[in-house]
Amino acid sequence: MGGCLFLCLVLLSGSLQVVSAGSGLRSCTRDSKLCRDGSECVLYRYLCDGEQDCMDGSDEEDCETSCSKADQFQCAHGKMCIEKSQVCDGVPQCQDRSDELQCVTLMRGCVHHCDNKTRCLPANFLCDGEEDCTDGTDEATCGEDKKEEETITTSVPTVLVGPSKQSTSSHPIKCSFGFIPCSDNSACIQNHYFCDGEADCRDGSDEAKCSSSCEKDQFQCAHGRLCIEKSQVCDGVPHCQDRSDEAECTKYMEGCSHQCDNKSRCIPSSFLCDGESDCSDGSDEAKCEKEDCSDTEFKCTSGQCVLATMRCDGHPDCRDRSDEEDCTKVPACNTKLRCPQSKECLVQEWICDGDQDCRDGTDEKACPVAPVNCGEFQWLCKSKTKCIPTAWMCDGMKDCNDGSDETECPAVTCAPHQFQCGSQECLDPNLVCNSITNCADGSDEGGSCHTDCAEEYNMHCSQGCYNTPQGPRCRCAAGFRLMEDGLACADVDECEVQTPGVCSQLCINTPGSYRCDCQPGFIMEADGHHCKITGEPLLLSSIQTDIYLYGLRSHSLVALPSSAKKAVLSLDYDWKGQKVFWVSLEMAAIMWSSLDQKMTGSLIKGVRADSIAVDWVGRNLYWINGVKSCIAAIRLAAASASSLDQSIILDEDLDQPRSLALLPQKGLMFWTEIGNVVKIERAGMDGSERRALVNSSLGWPGGVAVDAVSERVYWTDERLKAIGSATLDGDDIRILQIKETTNPFSVTVFNDMLYWSDAKKRVVQAAHKISGKNHQVVLKRPRQPFAVKIIHPMLQMGTVNPCKKMGCSHMCVLAPGPRAVCKCPPGLLLAEDDLTCSNLVNSAFLLLLSLSSVTQIYLQSQHTAAELKGWPEHLALQIPSVNKANLMDYIFKERTLFVTDDATSSLSSFRLKDSLLTSRGQLLELLDDAVTAMAVDWITLNIYWSSYKQPHLQVTAVTGTYTAILIKEGINRVGSIALHPPSGRVCFTNIDLEATGSTATIVCASMDGGEQRVVWKDAVQPTSLVFSNNGDNIFWADTSLGTIGSVLIDGSGYTELKVDDGLAAVAVSDNILLWITVTDKTQLWYKDAQQDKKLWFEVGTQVVGLKAFSKRSQMGSNPCTENNGNCEHLCLATPTSRTCKCSYDHILLNATRCSPEQHCPAGSRPCLDHLSCLPVEKFCDGHADCTDHSDENCVGTQQRPGAEVLAPTQPHSSPPPPPSSVSPVSQVTGLNTTLNVSIQRVNLDAQQCSQRRCSSNGHCVETKGVITCVCSLGYSGDSCENRLVKTMQGPIVYAAVGLCAAVVIIVVIVLVKRKKSANLRGTGPSAGKEMSMTDLESKAETIPTSHTASAEKPEVDLP
Repeated sequence: MGGCLFLCLVLLSGSLQVVSAGSGLRSCTRDSKLCRDGSECVLYRYLCDGEQDCMDGSDEEDCETSCSKADQFQCAHGKMCIEKSQVCDGVPQCQDRSDELQCVTLMRGCVHHCDNKTRCLPANFLCDGEEDCTDGTDEATCGEDKKEEETITTSVPTVLVGPSKQSTSSHPIKCSFGFIPCSDNSACIQNHYFCDGEADCRDGSDEAKCSSSCEKDQFQCAHGRLCIEKSQVCDGVPHCQDRSDEAECTKYMEGCSHQCDNKSRCIPSSFLCDGESDCSDGSDEAKCEKEDCSDTEFKCTSGQCVLATMRCDGHPDCRDRSDEEDCTKVPACNTKLRCPQSKECLVQEWICDGDQDCRDGTDEKACPVAPVNCGEFQWLCKSKTKCIPTAWMCDGMKDCNDGSDETECPAVTCAPHQFQCGSQECLDPNLVCNSITNCADGSDEGGSCHTDCAEEYNMHCSQGCYNTPQGPRCRCAAGFRLMEDGLACADVDECEVQTPGVCSQLCINTPGSYRCDCQPGFIMEADGHHCKITGEPLLLSSIQTDIYLYGLRSHSLVALPSSAKKAVLSLDYDWKGQKVFWVSLEMAAIMWSSLDQKMTGSLIKGVRADSIAVDWVGRNLYWINGVKSCIAAIRLAAASASSLDQSIILDEDLDQPRSLALLPQKGLMFWTEIGNVVKIERAGMDGSERRALVNSSLGWPGGVAVDAVSERVYWTDERLKAIGSATLDGDDIRILQIKETTNPFSVTVFNDMLYWSDAKKRVVQAAHKISGKNHQVVLKRPRQPFAVKIIHPMLQMGTVNPCKKMGCSHMCVLAPGPRAVCKCPPGLLLAEDDLTCSNLVNSAFLLLLSLSSVTQIYLQSQHTAAELKGWPEHLALQIPSVNKANLMDYIFKERTLFVTDDATSSLSSFRLKDSLLTSRGQLLELLDDAVTAMAVDWITLNIYWSSYKQPHLQVTAVTGTYTAILIKEGINRVGSIALHPPSGRVCFTNIDLEATGSTATIVCASMDGGEQRVVWKDAVQPTSLVFSNNGDNIFWADTSLGTIGSVLIDGSGYTELKVDDGLAAVAVSDNILLWITVTDKTQLWYKDAQQDKKLWFEVGTQVVGLKAFSKRSQMGSNPCTENNGNCEHLCLATPTSRTCKCSYDHILLNATRCSPEQHCPAGSRPCLDHLSCLPVEKFCDGHADCTDHSDENCVGTQQRPGAEVLAPTQPHSSPPPPPSSVSPVSQVTGLNTTLNVSIQRVNLDAQQCSQRRCSSNGHCVETKGVITCVCSLGYSGDSCENRLVKTMQGPIVYAAVGLCAAVVIIVVIVLVKRKKSANLRGTGPSAGKEMSMTDLESKAETIPTSHTASAEKPEVDLP
C-alpha cells in the first residue's frame, strides 16, 4: 500500500504544474528538478532528452554534446550519454529510443557475414539480385562457381547505427540497409535524403556532391540538387524528393494560350495578368501592362482602379494606399476618429483588431491583452493565449504558438496496404521481417518471421504474400485493401476515405488510386487538386445604402446606382438580365440596379421583403415576407408588378423566417428560422417536400447560402459567433468558430473560399471553406457591410429550364428534380389541366385548424388529388395571440372566425380580410376551465358551448351579455356540437365518464333544448359532429373505433365507413365526405358516392380540427332571422317556430321581454347553476367561488385582479387594449348590444343588472361619465327602489311604450346619419333586417394590430 502511495506521489509530482502568483520558490521532489524560471518541476529523466519540457528550455541546457568515455553511447538527439551495456538491452534509456532502434538478432541459417560482421545473411539471400549488405558482398562473387563458405557463429545482439545523425566513434561507421554514412562518420542518413535540398549531415556532406546543372536530356529537381532522365518526368512515379517531377503534370486545357514551366503547363488567356501567379516560373504575370481606368475612377500606383470619389476621403481604398497620398487638405472624418499622425479616418472597432489601418501603425500599438474565452467549438492552447477551432487539432499544422495542438494526438491509422507497428509507426511490407528493426518497439521482427510464405499460401493471395512476426499474410498494393477473407484485395475508394478537401471539386476513383477533376468552366491548378475559374469573379456587397462590385483579382471597386435611404440588407443578381436586385429597410418594394451602372427600377411594389433570392433557371425571384410569415415569388420578366401578381410558395408553420437561399439546379430552397424553435429548413422551390434540415448546434442562424460545388448549405450564427455548414440532407454538421467570425451577418461561398460580412467590425472577410485557414480581409470600409454575393457568369449557367415546356398561364416554379410546376396568384385556382389559373367557381372550402394558424383550402383545387406530399393550393392564416387553438367555427357572410384557445381558456373572434386575420377580441374567458365543445348559430350569432366545469349545453349571445342553460340534466360531458339553424336543430355528443369503458351517445334536440332524443347510443369516442346541408343527417368521427358514422335525425338509417387508423375529424361538403387521419403525418382523405376513398394530400403540420364551409351550407332562414325574433335576450330557433330565452339570472315577463330574477339578496347574483348566490364583487375576481366556476365566465379581456396578460408570440399578434372608461364588451369584442349605441354598459356586473346600486330592479348605465339606473318596468326612483301600484301599471306601461317608440324613432334617425359617416348599420327594434356582426359593432376604437415579432434579436448597428 505504501509503495502504491509513493508511486502516486511520484507521478503527481512529475506531471502536475502548479503556478501560484506571488508565491516563493517552488520546492521539487527528490526525483525532479526546478526549471530556471521557477515555473515548474521536471523529472530528471526528462533532462537532456532532446525535448523541451521547461517553458524557458532550461532542461535542455548544459547537456553533453559528446560522450567523455569510450564505453558510452550517445543518444541520437545528442544531449545524453548512456553506458554501452545499456544499448540493445530491451529497455530504452534514450528518449528518442535510439539505443534500441538497430538491434538485430542474427538469423538462423546464417552463412554470410558482411558490413564489418554486423550482419549475417542466410544462403537464399546470396546472389538473389538484391543487395542486402551495404558493402555489396552478398552480390559480389556471384559469377564464381564456388561461393565462399563462412562459419555459422553464435547469435548475439549486435549494435547497428541506423537513423541517428550523430556518433562519437572515430572509426568508419557501418550503416544499416538503406542508409549511407556522412563524411565525418557522425551519422547515417537514409538514401533518399541525399541531394534532396536539405542538409541532414552535420557536415552537409549529403548535399555536397550533387548535380548543380543537368544535361540536355535530363530534368533538374526543384531543389536543384538532383538530375533525372526527362523520360521519368510526369510518369506517375516521383523520382525527385520534392516530387517536383510530378508536380506540374497537367494536360493541355481548352483555351490554352500560354505555355509555361518548361512547357509542362498551358493556361488560358484569362489567367494571364490576373494578379495570381499560376505558373511556377511566374511568366503569366511577367509582362503585364496596367490597364487604364475610366474617367470616373482613380488609378492607384499599383494599377488598381477605385472610384474617383474615394480619392482623399480619409480611408485607403488602394491596396498600396496611394489614393490617400499627396492630399491637399486633411479629410473630414464622419467616424469621429482618425490616426494621430497619418490622419486616416478610423472606426472604433478597427483599433487593436490585428489589422493595421493607420500608416503610422498607431491603431495597433499598446493594445491591451484581452482575456481568452473559447467558444463551444474551440480549443484553448496550453499557453492559454489563443483559441483555435477544434478541427485544427492534430491536422498536421501547428496553429497554437506553443504547438500544443499537435501534441498528444491519437495514433495515425496506417494505409490499408501498410504494416502497423505496435509503437504505431507505419511500414511498407518490404521492411517487415527483413532482419532490421524498423519499428521503435521491434514489433516488425522476431516471432514467426522465419516462417516463409509457402507456395500454396502465395497462390491463394490475390496480390502476393509477405512474412510477419505473426506469420505469413497476404499483401495488397498501395490503393488496395485486404478483404475480410484475408486473401483477396479490393480497391480503396480514396474519394470517400480521403480527408475532406483533397480534391477541391470532383474526385474520381481509379483502381489503386484517384484523380481530381473540375466542374465545367474551371481549370485544374498546377497541384492537381485545386480548381480555378476562368474570368474574374466579383464580390457584390451592400455597404449601408451603397452597392459595390469588388474585383477579387484586380481589386477594382465600382459602385452601382442605388436609391436606398436606409441599409440594404439583402441582394442577389441575375446574370442573364444583367441586374442586381435588392431590398432596403424603408422600401415596400423590391428594387433593381443594372450591372452596367446606368439604370435602376422596381420589380414589384407593395410588398415587404426581408430576404431575396434569384431563381436564374426558372426565371423567378423569391422573397421572405416577415410580416405575413410567408415565402412568395414573382416572375423576373414582370414589368413593375404589384403585390397581386405574386404567388405564395409557402405560408404554413413559418414563425420568423430570416434568410433565404436557392439551389435551382436541384429545385431546392433553404431558409433560416429564428422563431420559438431555431432551425434551418429545406423544401422544393414549389413548397413541396418540406423538412427540417438542421435543428441542433444552432444559436441564432442568420444568413444562409448554398455551395453548389460541394453540395453543402452554409449559415452564419450570431449567437455562437460562428459559421456552420451541413450537407444538403442535413448530415455532417460542421461549425467553424474562429476569432474572425464574432459577428457574421451574411455569407456566400465561391470555389474553395467562404466570404462573410461583419456589420459590427465593418469588414468583409474570407477564409477556406473547410478549414477556416488562409484568412483574408477582402473589403474594409467605414460604413457597415451587410449582404454579400459572388458574381460570375459560370455560376448561373449549365442548367436547362424545365419551365420552357410547361406553358403555365401565370407562373411556373421549380420543384425538386428540378421539374416544373404551375402556380397561381391569390384569388385564382389552378384548373384541372394543371396549367391554367381560373377564377373561383365553387365557394366551398375547408378550414384546417392548427395550434396557432388555420389553413384555407378551396375544394375546387381537389382535382390535383394525386396523393400530394405537401399542401395543395391554400391560404395559411396566422391567428393573432392564439397559441393552443382547439375548436373553431366560421360565419361565411361575416367572414368571421371563432376560435377557442386552451392556453388562455378563452373564445375569441377574428375578421378575415385581405388574406389576414385581425382580432375582434375575446367573447368569453374562463378560469381553471376549458371549453370542450363550441358551435356558432350563423343566423343569430349565438354561441352554443360547454366546458369541463360547466358540463351543460348552454348558449351565449355573441356580445357575451346573455347566457342561458339549455340542457342541464343527464349530461356528463359535451364533446362536440353541431347546429342546423334553418331547421332549428342542435346535436351534441354526451360522453359517459362513469361507465365501464368510454361510451357516448349522440343526442339531438331543438335549438332551445326541447324535444331531446338519443339518435345513436353505441358510440365510443365520437367527435366532429356535422349536419348534412339539408339537415336530415348527422355525421361524426369515432376516433376509438376508426369509423365515420351517420344517422338520420330521427335515429334511423345508420351507416358506417371504416377508415384508417388515426381518424381525427370529419367534414361534409355537398355530397363529399372528407376526413383527416393523424399519425406521424396528417393525411386528408375524401370520398363521394361515385368513388372509393382517396388520399388528397399529406403534410407534417399538426392539425387539431377540420370543417367545411360554403355559401350554400349557410343559406336559409328561421323565425330568428329578423329583429332577433323580437326577443330581448336570446332567440332560439325550433323546427316549427322560435323560443325567446332570458339570461340565466332573468325571467320572462312575457313571450319576448325579460326581467331580473329576485331570488338572490340585494347586492348578490346567482351562479349559472342557480345553486348559490354570491356578492357581486365575487364575480370575475380571479377566484372561482361558484361550484361550476361560472362566476369567472368573464366577457372580453376584463382583467381579474392580478391577472397577467400573456405576451403575444405570433408575428401578427395584437397588444392588449389600453385602459378606457368605455365598456369592456364594446371595447374588446368590437360588438354592440341591441340597446341605443349612446348607452354603454359598465362591466359584466352592470350588464347582468346591478343589484347593489339599482336595488336589483334595474340596470347600471354610464352616460357622459355619470352612472345612473335604468329601472325595469314597475319600478322608479334614483335606485329603482319604488314599486308602482298595480292599478297604475297599465297607463304607465302604455306611456312607457309610447315613450320607447319615440325614443326608438329618434335613435333610428341618429343611426342612419351615423351610418353615412361611420359605415355602421343600425340594429334598433324597428330595423326589420337580419342581424349581422357589423350590426353589433361598437363605437370603440379598433385595436391596432402589431406586426412586431416578440423574439429578442441580436443587435445590428443600423443607421
